[in-house]
Amino acid sequence: MDSKKDRNAGFFNITQIGHNRGIGQYSFRSDAVFQNRGYVNRLRTTLGYFLCPAFSVGLGVGLDRYENPGYNTASLVTDFRYYTRPTASSVFAVATAGYLLLLSNQFAPGATGGLGVGYRFILGRGTHLLLSTGLETHQIRDARLFLLGPTSVETLQSNLWLKSVSFNTGLLF
Repeated sequence: MDSKKDRNAGFFNITQIGHNRGIGQYSFRSDAVFQNRGYVNRLRTTLGYFLCPAFSVGLGVGLDRYENPGYNTASLVTDFRYYTRPTASSVFAVATAGYLLLLSNQFAPGATGGLGVGYRFILGRGTHLLLSTGLETHQIRDARLFLLGPTSVETLQSNLWLKSVSFNTGLLF
């Protein structure tokens, strides 16, 4: 394990796919409360730097597809990771905080963040497999919902906080 990447040093890239399942509830107003049965599929790449062998910081850019409610977003996040054993396969902790960028006129940009734990498998010289799970929250600002009534359509607009459990798989190069 003498390669630079096995010592967690220098610059790196993480390419990641993820799936989130909604938890809890969200509401547009007091009489329009919904169970969060939605899900998110994600593709993200993170460019970062190891500040020391156990701690890294990075900037991630990704595309997220929300279903139920349906939204497309581009996420821009900071990514902080702590590895319990920097030179071996090990448990790690991850925290993200960032911004959801506008990809449609259905909502306004909002915030996103998450906390998680994972396990890193060292596959070979400079390639690591990362598996992680955690809790995330996503703010959809000025979201629009159309309620169909017997004789009319009502448009609601509100800020949503969508909470979810995330499952991610990534490769660190």
